[in-house]
Amino acid sequence: MATISKLPHLLTIGGKTYTMILPDEYQGDISNVGVKLGISKISATVPLPAGTERLTLKQGIANGQIFHVAISYNAGTPETPKRKRRKLVCGRDNIAGGLALAGSQFNGFTIASAVIPEHLTFS
Repeated sequence: MATISKLPHLLTIGGKTYTMILPDEYQGDISNVGVKLGISKISATVPLPAGTERLTLKQGIANGQIFHVAISYNAGTPETPKRKRRKLVCGRDNIAGGLALAGSQFNGFTIASAVIPEHLTFS
């Protein structure tokens, strides 16, 4: 199993820009989900934009700023389909984009469905 490198990404929530260390799977030639989720990769050598704050996944989920979006895609061939699942992060301002990921590319495969996991409740 190949390891996915983690890189700094920018994410805007409520008009404020945050930096998070996330797996390098949101942009690139094999994935276009970052645009819909409002996440953009930045170079580790470039200084962060002014006013950017660090946000960890644990802090973001606890504060209600970050949610998981569960995606499902077929990674096999039509003769031998293999269903894969993955949880991606999404800022609260981009939940609609997260739920509209069906048809987007992820790791070179087309996403079949995207849902917010059932164990989350909104009050």
